[in-house]
Amino acid sequence: MVGTSKVESRGSWGSQVDFLLACIGYAVGLGNIWRFPYLCYRNGGGAFLIPYFLMMVIVGMPLFFMELAFGQYAREGPITIWKAAPLFKGKPTVVGDCIFFFRSLLKMILES
Repeated sequence: MVGTSKVESRGSWGSQVDFLLACIGYAVGLGNIWRFPYLCYRNGGGAFLIPYFLMMVIVGMPLFFMELAFGQYAREGPITIWKAAPLFKGKPTVVGDCIFFFRSLLKMILES
């Protein structure tokens, strides 16, 4: 039949606690748990915690919330959400260039 479209039903969270635990599991990986004490030791112990938590509150949490809100609003997954940005649609070289740039930048920052 022409003009008919199927509407896929999507799952939903059972409760707010399920959603909160999934977000925490998504945000905190095993690499962060192992690397954080090392960074504290290398960058001055307790004094490192002040800028770390400051940047987490000012930058990290708003960006994380924006990512969650946009994903829920668009009802897309992490792979299909790229269709929202026409610059990245169908152009893996642009995404690869961005990844290379930010990884190089991060490496320069961490090695200095």
